[in-house]
Amino acid sequence: MINRRTALGVMAAVSAISTSGIALAKEKKHHNGNAQLGAKLKQNGKHKIHTAGKTDVFAEVSNGKVVGISAPGMQVKKVKSKQKLAEAHPGVTLASVQLAQVDVYYYGYWVYDAAFDYYYWFTSDVVIVDNTWIEYVP
Repeated sequence: MINRRTALGVMAAVSAISTSGIALAKEKKHHNGNAQLGAKLKQNGKHKIHTAGKTDVFAEVSNGKVVGISAPGMQVKKVKSKQKLAEAHPGVTLASVQLAQVDVYYYGYWVYDAAFDYYYWFTSDVVIVDNTWIEYVP
């Protein structure tokens, strides 16, 4: 049988966690990196593409390729997926015809902190594809 002290302790712990603002599950936000860079993809240098929380996210472009993403104070990893997770125009699905069975990958930079996961997805023609990309796990 649960005594009164144990019950009060559990209730206090639960209310402390619920009011402290601790996020138990991270929210994932997917962005189309190609669309956010736009014409800047043809200009070498660092370009601001988004603001993640209060931090600016920059894409490093060299010779028409995204060579890195940086966000001060946040961690960045490279991921790849066969699923298209960010659309060019949200709410609009473009029709396409796939003629051959080809593995098409989308390459993303995963920028994250304690509360959010931000993904910036690019097509394979605008990133340097090598073996450092890890498989995206939803």
